[in-house]
Amino acid sequence: MRRNVFVNMGRSGLRLLAPVILPVFLAAPGWAAESDIDPKADAVLHAMSDYMSSQRMFSLSAESSTEILMSDGRKIQLTAASEMVVDREKGIRVDRKGPVGGTYLVFDGSKVSIASEREGVYLSLPAEGGIDGALDEVRTALGTEVAGGADLLYTKPYDGLMLNVQSGHYMGKAWVGGVLTDHLSYRAEDIDWQLWVRSGEEPVPVKYVITSKWVTAAPQFSVDISEFTPLTETAAETFVFTAPAGAREITPDQLPEFDLLAEE
Repeated sequence: MRRNVFVNMGRSGLRLLAPVILPVFLAAPGWAAESDIDPKADAVLHAMSDYMSSQRMFSLSAESSTEILMSDGRKIQLTAASEMVVDREKGIRVDRKGPVGGTYLVFDGSKVSIASEREGVYLSLPAEGGIDGALDEVRTALGTEVAGGADLLYTKPYDGLMLNVQSGHYMGKAWVGGVLTDHLSYRAEDIDWQLWVRSGEEPVPVKYVITSKWVTAAPQFSVDISEFTPLTETAAETFVFTAPAGAREITPDQLPEFDLLAEE
């Protein structure tokens, strides 16, 4: 199954936004015993998942950071900013500005296309199963997503987030970016993750942090989500992919030759 909008780190089969590749964090699907999950944490996570599932169209901004460990022992943080539009009927569009270049992704309902500004190339892949299928297709091809926090974009975020979870705790209220949130902390087999969810009637995810426990120096991926805006309509042209001028199309077997996320 899936898993890691723009580190691109997701909860399964991950690669960081950084020039470093982490091992697969999740082995086989597994669920924590009910007694290991704080009922309050579970209720907040369910509320967030249900709310996101109910939003058929929305836009948001995301700022992500990925930590990488250099050969000399330094820990470096790479950052990226993304703008996203999601229409569960029509598709998804993500425009991302990374450390050394921009990347944009468009899913039009039948294919997903990714273009790299720095590399001057683009890739198009057929994708079935709506946005969930498109995210899975990108993960299969790239081993990551071009969108930070993609775990939160699936039709039912709860299902993916709970893969291999061993315990979950409600940490209390916390202010994040001027927003009052409910702070959750979960432990899985190879990672710890935290989620801050807006308190009240609109339980939108505000911040998401993943820590890789068994990788040297325990690097983290974090994404801060802002300007979440429910939409009543989206323009059809939003999900029309246009190859950048001068860009050439590549095939999946050529992917190892390019850094589509412009991370290095």
